[in-house]
Amino acid sequence: MLHHDGKIPAEDIDITFAIPTRDWVAAVSRPTVNFYLYDISENVRLRANEFEARRTDTREVQHLRPRRIDLKYVVNAYFKAQLAELDDQEWLILWRVLTTLMRNSDWPEALLPPEARALRTPLQGLVCHPEAAPRPSDIWSTLGTTPRPGLHYVLTVPLDLNIEFMHTLVLEQNVRFRDLGTGEVMQTVRRTAWRLRDASGAPVAGAEVRLPDHPGLSLSDEAGVFSTSAPHAEVPQLLIRRPGRATWDLVPTRPGETTVILETEDETATPPGSS
Repeated sequence: MLHHDGKIPAEDIDITFAIPTRDWVAAVSRPTVNFYLYDISENVRLRANEFEARRTDTREVQHLRPRRIDLKYVVNAYFKAQLAELDDQEWLILWRVLTTLMRNSDWPEALLPPEARALRTPLQGLVCHPEAAPRPSDIWSTLGTTPRPGLHYVLTVPLDLNIEFMHTLVLEQNVRFRDLGTGEVMQTVRRTAWRLRDASGAPVAGAEVRLPDHPGLSLSDEAGVFSTSAPHAEVPQLLIRRPGRATWDLVPTRPGETTVILETEDETATPPGSS
């Protein structure tokens, strides 16, 4: 960002993240812009306790949104030996840094590492007001160096705590009825679960579903889940009646998949005895 947007030439000026102790400052041999990280703390004002749902065919994962962490820096420019004739150049570079950081309060996505882009949470930067930062004299006295002009910069970044809860869709369920006296299994009822979705991937609730040439039907719930008495491998197609419609759609199933997609409303079929 500083090299391209701030027009700070990489071949002439270094950008570092060092602790600016007296020995470090004395060893600076090239013009340098240094970002000293002096504090890391959570931004509780931006804390989000919501969970983000991520669904697949067989499960739903509730993932806690990232926490927001403030990285606090002191930014200074250092030129070799701090010669008086270089003061103007030092100020010019510090001014470019200030302008660039204030102009990019929301960091461009192209500059983020892949790990940060995957969290889909923006990085936000702020040049601090004096009352929001520690006193410069405290920082320089702690480091044992001579006070010098600088910026206080806070970069707010996401931190993924990897907290999530998984809810698994039960694909097959066998219900057995036993004789209370003998314990013998009298009847076994098998139910197989499916998910019903529209062409956009949203769940379809309240649809009636039945197997062709079979009695009985199932109703899809709010998550689009319904069940059949036959396993997935034995069901090549289903009859589905959308909520509020009188006709039935003959919908093919996909081998090996537990999700049924209602892609179009063109093909319809009415099973015998249905209205």
